[in-house]
Amino acid sequence: MEKLYLGAAFYPEVYGKDLPTLQEDIRLMKEGGFNVMRIAEFSWSSMEPHDGQYDFSWLHRIVDTLGENGIKTVMCTPSVTPPAWLTRKYPEILAVDASGRRRQHGERRHCCSNAPIYREYSCRIAAKMAEEFAGDINIIGWQLDNEIAPNGRGCSCPDCMRAFHDRLRKKFGTVQALNRAWNLGMWSQEYESFDDVPHPDERTWSNPSLIAEYLDFQSDSNAEFLHMQAEVLRAGGVRVPIGTDMMPIFTQHYPKTVAPLDVVQFNHYNNRDNLWQAAFWFNYCQNLKPDVPFWNTETSTSFNGSAATPAVRYPLGFCRINSLLPYAFGGEMNSYWLWRQHPSGHELMHGYVISTQGRPVYNFDEVRQVSDILTKTEEFLTKTKLRHTGFAMSASCTAGVMFDASPTVADFHYRDRLPLEYKAFFGSGMMPEIIEPEHTLDGVKVLYSPYLMTLEQGDFAQRLEAWIRKGGIWIAGPFTDFRDRHLAKYPHSPYGMIERITGIYNDFGMSAAHIPAKVRWMGGIESNADIWTDVYTLGDGMETLGVYAAADEPSPLDGRTAAAYCPVGSGGVIVLGTHPSAKALRALAAYAYKKAGLKPSVCSSENILVVERTGVYEGLVLAEVGYEAGTVCLDGRYRNLVSGEFVEGELILAPYDFLVLEKESL
Repeated sequence: MEKLYLGAAFYPEVYGKDLPTLQEDIRLMKEGGFNVMRIAEFSWSSMEPHDGQYDFSWLHRIVDTLGENGIKTVMCTPSVTPPAWLTRKYPEILAVDASGRRRQHGERRHCCSNAPIYREYSCRIAAKMAEEFAGDINIIGWQLDNEIAPNGRGCSCPDCMRAFHDRLRKKFGTVQALNRAWNLGMWSQEYESFDDVPHPDERTWSNPSLIAEYLDFQSDSNAEFLHMQAEVLRAGGVRVPIGTDMMPIFTQHYPKTVAPLDVVQFNHYNNRDNLWQAAFWFNYCQNLKPDVPFWNTETSTSFNGSAATPAVRYPLGFCRINSLLPYAFGGEMNSYWLWRQHPSGHELMHGYVISTQGRPVYNFDEVRQVSDILTKTEEFLTKTKLRHTGFAMSASCTAGVMFDASPTVADFHYRDRLPLEYKAFFGSGMMPEIIEPEHTLDGVKVLYSPYLMTLEQGDFAQRLEAWIRKGGIWIAGPFTDFRDRHLAKYPHSPYGMIERITGIYNDFGMSAAHIPAKVRWMGGIESNADIWTDVYTLGDGMETLGVYAAADEPSPLDGRTAAAYCPVGSGGVIVLGTHPSAKALRALAAYAYKKAGLKPSVCSSENILVVERTGVYEGLVLAEVGYEAGTVCLDGRYRNLVSGEFVEGELILAPYDFLVLEKESL
């Protein structure tokens, strides 16, 4: 990484191909310190107004004029918004919604990724764009489509159903094998043919195994659709990075989607109440391709919205800290949605950099501050990476889809709960990196796996067991290893692997809501049992780390083991039968750290993110995300790269402070 980019999504076609405001736009871009614009993702009809008739002259003019003013371009393929002439000529490319009807033209992402004609035309426009722009020195990267992900339970058109049935044939071989895997003897659900397997209609009480399989299929179809476009661009001579912008959900399988692409691109819209969640997702994005800096392709200077704005808070200083956070985690770009606010349409009430009338947003000065900070810290941020401390936390798109299909307890939402596990470590000096089961365990000493419903993800279970036996400490649960890959329970144990490798015995389990209980954790910490309550009988050499206590009524849980450490080979497993409080979780992590020979690093108040950086330089990035003052206890003398001052000892951060500190060499 050699340069940091600050950009916005620019839609010149909205104001006409001649764009009379271009010079004024560029003046304000330069005033704000912008050096990249993202264009063309929704402009298919402007590039191909009629079937086979192309007009790229206006787009060349925009790219060239931006480049002449020192502003680079991220070019986007427009497959998310096919033109009306295409959907009118081939209505079969429109996706089928939950009611069984074709979706209408006028949306976006309203076509089916499996429709052959749609794929053909999407690849054709991508090929034409490559022909026009592959060698353009002003283009630093490409974005494919826009925010692709399964919609509800996905399209059920004939093309999808044919492809789904072919997938089942390849996966299971015989329909009898499918019936066994999904346990379809229940309720006489057995199928006589793969062609009998239906779409999991949202109006039907569908089998969870069917729901999860179909969502996986839709995700894989989307990924294949994107990969086809990437190959077309490469065949056309594109040599700069290609990616696709993704949203903070788990239904689209991110590792599969980005595997053959060059850069991870991410869109998010946080506010004062949930700004901290962005840190979880940036950490996650950075580890999807750890050797490549990710691009934060969308966020807002202020509010987001469509036809109306939401009632959430964006105080002064929010834009500044929100814009800088991705760079702390190894991001190379932050891009706002959008540059000039739309004059009408679906999203006319979305936040912006300049208004429809060309007037800067109320916090435009914060954008300028971001640009100034990036200028002063670019050398440090581009020459360092995140330091891997040996502590990691599991996140899984597969688990996300499985919990969508089978939540297990009422109101459990994986995508909401998982970031909270990450937040529990704020301030502790034990911040984990976020990794998918597909990722390597090399360098990891402690792994925390909350809500990892199945370990049957590629060869993860085998690699995990070998890693534990060689000395790794695995914090397992709750809701971990309790389903097979088809969402079925294991017949001989509540777990696929945990009882077998540890020797612990799960006596019984139930929702924590059924019989409320407290838990007395190691270190004298007490909290309420949460989400689930598994009860254990321990074997020789195991250590109790948590014990249930009755709450307000007699309980079969009272005095029973809620959590334990089980030695396995040279390592061990901390088995959690219930969800610990944040304080208890930090204590358990500290226990695991000691077992693994790790030491916590810089500690702070819980509203401050401490991101360690290493490389040509050593240092820290500090970010206050709670909109209140906080403290950090530094472990040496550092230079503030923005102010030039040297700091050491206890450091006080103001609300929404962002500091880049280079450690003084000894």
